Amino acid sequence: MIPEFTAIAARLSRSVLHLSLGGTLLMGAPSVTHVRPPSPAPRHPFTAMEHAEYDVRYGPIHAGSGTLSVLGIDTVRGHDAYRFRLTIGGGVNLLLYKYSLRDTLESWVDTATFNSLRFSNRQWHKGNPRIKHYEIFPERQTFREGSNAEQSSVSNPVDEIGFLFLARTMPLTVGSSVDIPRYFKPSGNPVVLNVVGRETIEAAGREWNTVIVQPIIKTSTIFSDGDGRVWISDDSARVIVQVNAKASVGSITMKLKSFTPAASER
Repeated sequence: MIPEFTAIAARLSRSVLHLSLGGTLLMGAPSVTHVRPPSPAPRHPFTAMEHAEYDVRYGPIHAGSGTLSVLGIDTVRGHDAYRFRLTIGGGVNLLLYKYSLRDTLESWVDTATFNSLRFSNRQWHKGNPRIKHYEIFPERQTFREGSNAEQSSVSNPVDEIGFLFLARTMPLTVGSSVDIPRYFKPSGNPVVLNVVGRETIEAAGREWNTVIVQPIIKTSTIFSDGDGRVWISDDSARVIVQVNAKASVGSITMKLKSFTPAASER
């Protein structure tokens, strides 16, 4: 199925608190603490504990299941960060072709700036484990893979799972094309999002009016050739209803099976 999943697909409103603490001592009086009110958090169409489940198909064949979740808000190097998780599990067993996988991709994205801070990709393909872990440092525009030396990154970096959620925050006008030079590995830029149409899809027991996005990420194994598509609900929730992406042979489709918004959104 897919060794990476970005390709392109979040993308929960908690402020990053900036506290200014100070005291004034006058004639022996006790000090007074002054607290600057927190800045309002950007409004995103997703919140902590959102959870979507998907049916995964390889062509017409049921191949497994997947999930896309906002697990919560973690702290990464002093920054509040959304923790996004994408999982895919399953396989096919055909006469001349067998394939199985278990993928878990996780992304930690700053809630205030929407810069990626950490990205991990744990895969199990054909019995072989592959693990990649990245620490991303927006403040100095570098990233580090595992224990390797830091490499140059870009301004306002975003990883592959982060781009799925970033697309949910953007205005999507049919016929528009947006170049986004924010992929954390510079060789993959610019990421291109083409809004190619609208479609009504039946999924998770209801009909969804969707906007169809064609993501192109040069270094991605699933969205590099422009054949991938992401269907995003055309409403305030911006739910990812369906994803079509390239596999090592053929293509796979993830179609929404159930969607649970955060408790505050129900």
